Amino acid sequence: MTLPDISHRFLFTSGNRGNHFFKEASGELGVPGQVMTHRIVGDQRTVSSGTGEHAGHLIGIQFGAPGDLRNLGLQNPNMNTFAPKPLQEAFQGSGGSYHNLESQWAEQLRQGYSIRVTITDKYRTGENRPYTRSVVWTATAPTGFAERLSLEFVNFSSPQSRAKG
Repeated sequence: MTLPDISHRFLFTSGNRGNHFFKEASGELGVPGQVMTHRIVGDQRTVSSGTGEHAGHLIGIQFGAPGDLRNLGLQNPNMNTFAPKPLQEAFQGSGGSYHNLESQWAEQLRQGYSIRVTITDKYRTGENRPYTRSVVWTATAPTGFAERLSLEFVNFSSPQSRAKG
């Protein structure tokens, strides 16, 4: 059985705002396991090779988003997944803050919510690594109750990236 391809639901823009460059992705998330995924390993390597960072998807491919360069940015690996055991003391826990948000969305989608997101990576002029990721989303419950939420993720340097320095 072929899962539906909803990658066309997502919009991508980029440009300059004030003193920074931005890269933005938006759209309605699909339910993980019920939509086609689009991982492009070559594009991930293009973004992160030799940096010690992850090529993190602005909108996770588990939600049906495209996996190409438009949807990738350098991301602290300890936010994107969980920090290795030796680093967990510094993080006062397992890390994985962005990963945790995506897991929360996945659970809500499985419960019948609809979730529309706008995710913006902001870059300083001349840099290829975003310094922050802004996430704004509206979660609409099966009852129709909608809640608009937002989080700001500071994309601080990681021990892994400093080691590649």
